[in-house]
Amino acid sequence: MNHTDRRDGSRPRVGLEHLSLRREPLSVFVAAAAAGDATSVCLSVRHPETHDRRVLRETVSRLDDLGIPVAMGDGFLLGTEGGLDILRRRLDILLDMRAPLANTCAYEPDPNAPRDPGATADLLGEFCGIARTAQVDVLLEFTPLSHVPSLAAAVDLLRQLDQPNLRILVDTLHLVRAGEGPADLGAMDRRLVGYCQLSDGALASAGVLAYVDEANHDRAVPGDGEFPLTEILSLLPPEVTVSAEVPLRRLERLGVSPEDRARRILEGSRRLLAGVRP
Repeated sequence: MNHTDRRDGSRPRVGLEHLSLRREPLSVFVAAAAAGDATSVCLSVRHPETHDRRVLRETVSRLDDLGIPVAMGDGFLLGTEGGLDILRRRLDILLDMRAPLANTCAYEPDPNAPRDPGATADLLGEFCGIARTAQVDVLLEFTPLSHVPSLAAAVDLLRQLDQPNLRILVDTLHLVRAGEGPADLGAMDRRLVGYCQLSDGALASAGVLAYVDEANHDRAVPGDGEFPLTEILSLLPPEVTVSAEVPLRRLERLGVSPEDRARRILEGSRRLLAGVRP
């Protein structure tokens, strides 16, 4: 009996993002996603094991057996690690994953650098053209930690580039930390949204360094924090994949297993989604 056979079709569909368990081997991540009944996964094209063709092939085969598709490939950084050649190589990895979406981010490691949404516009436009030839759609993730610091900036950049295979990834943590929320989503053309990474947290942030640590290491399970997640989710197009991105370092340090962490993340996400996507 595979994962698809066991799945209760009446429950909301929630994926599991690689960042939630990024310190684990791919085999452990896949087992945890299955234990939590994830309906899809995201894999990072920057994870060392995805660069090992044998390991990646075995991972994709195991996911096939479980009936869990790779919904998205994460880790296409714009500008900070090189140019188009590195993006091409990572696209090859994504094609081996058979993922239909590539997530880009114009990450800016210097917190004092001015944000310039146009800084990587040409590179993003070129990559969209290459991805389109490979029949891959591209996502743009905004975050105050990048040159595209907000949903509003992402919308403006999409309009400027006018690429038919480019849409916006909404990460609920970054949306809130950008000072935006349901009203901003409601005011835009929501057809521009192509994916949602779901997590929770406190409305107030203790500053940039705390935000960086929160984003990478310790978020709140959806439903356990203060974010207006129900309102945000209700504004997303129904076909948009919702996938939980919830690293839980505090639980990892307490010895909570990857499987149990995945179960908590996905069960909380499904409870929240039940009232939005029955």
